[in-house]
Amino acid sequence: VKNLYYVAIEGVIGVGKTSLAHLLEERLNAKLVMEKFDENPFLAEFYLDPERYAFQTQLFFLL
Repeated sequence: VKNLYYVAIEGVIGVGKTSLAHLLEERLNAKLVMEKFDENPFLAEFYLDPERYAFQTQLFFLL
């Protein structure tokens, strides 16, 4: 049985998460799985009112 490892990258907007993910994908010969943020119906509202829409936004990403 092959051991599988998962790496999660978190950080605020604009710090280089995507760049780091692509670098790790290449260096580790790994499969990259990105969040589908463009499909999140709460994201626009989150940027307008983060306190109100944080839960819904994160819940969508988890599901």
